[in-house]
Amino acid sequence: MSDTELKTTFNTAATLYEEVRPGYPENLIQDVVNLSGLNDHSRILEIGCGTGKATQSFAERGYELVCLDIGADLIAVAQEKLKAFPNVSFVRAAFEEWKSDEKFDLIISATAFHWVDPQVRYLKASEVLGSSGFLAVLSNQHARKDEGFFGEVQDVYDRYYLQLPTNHPTHATSFPGVEAFQDPIKRVYPWKRTYSSEQYIKLLNTYSDHIALPDKNKYLLFEAIANLIETKYDGEITKHYAAVLDLRETKSMYPRLKAGGL
Repeated sequence: MSDTELKTTFNTAATLYEEVRPGYPENLIQDVVNLSGLNDHSRILEIGCGTGKATQSFAERGYELVCLDIGADLIAVAQEKLKAFPNVSFVRAAFEEWKSDEKFDLIISATAFHWVDPQVRYLKASEVLGSSGFLAVLSNQHARKDEGFFGEVQDVYDRYYLQLPTNHPTHATSFPGVEAFQDPIKRVYPWKRTYSSEQYIKLLNTYSDHIALPDKNKYLLFEAIANLIETKYDGEITKHYAAVLDLRETKSMYPRLKAGGL
């Protein structure tokens, strides 16, 4: 299955996505706010809002948000969750195809920017931001993936011919339009979460390559993983995450971001 097809799979698991997918640490969100110099009148565009995992933290701070996603069911979940926030609006559209003459002070994209066409993502982002704005790419990455359960479960994946999820390259100097941005500020925020075997299988059911797996393989894979957690790890495992922020300011004569950040 191609990346184009894979990125549509999340819509089939919208309710589950909202239930088990992690959000982002509040100190990461606050760093985005502080470093990008947002004020009460700032406007934010979100690329790939999903069920609003990152959206809510910005909505609660009162910023006006326009949130894009290609999944109707994902947007429906986000709209219901954020119905108390009139400052948030949703548009069902891919960023590549979305058309608007509006300018924004900040673009955020949480675990979604890598799905945007690399020939378009930076070029269009710089156009939407204009000569003074910020692009904040957020992601939750799997840390310590060779330790304990996560090292042992590799054998289970090998048995069922499924390669573990890999991170798509998000930033590269060769991507068109990246030259319109200053060098990035990158920060990492370690955190962890404990899952029961049932919760962890639910989490796996929100990963695009797992959703796309043939039913027979999926059943055997998930059964083996759950059995491993129950028999060797007392029914629960702890996953270590690294929430990663990549923040870039558009180039202008008078950059707003102070050297060294906070």
